[in-house]
Amino acid sequence: MLGGIVMVISLAVMSTTILISFPYANHFSIIQQAIAHIGTIIFAGVFKVGYVAYIVGRYERNLAI
Repeated sequence: MLGGIVMVISLAVMSTTILISFPYANHFSIIQQAIAHIGTIIFAGVFKVGYVAYIVGRYERNLAI
């Protein structure tokens, strides 16, 4: 359950940082774009941790993976 929530939140934030970094870059300063690029990397990692937590939780409850 917690892993799924972490994945959804990090996916939403990561999607926002990608939008800031690329298609809407001309609306943001270079500092904001740099922070968004860094955020993309960080929240991709958080998404992966959430996925691992999700898989481990399902395994521990003997549910199909």
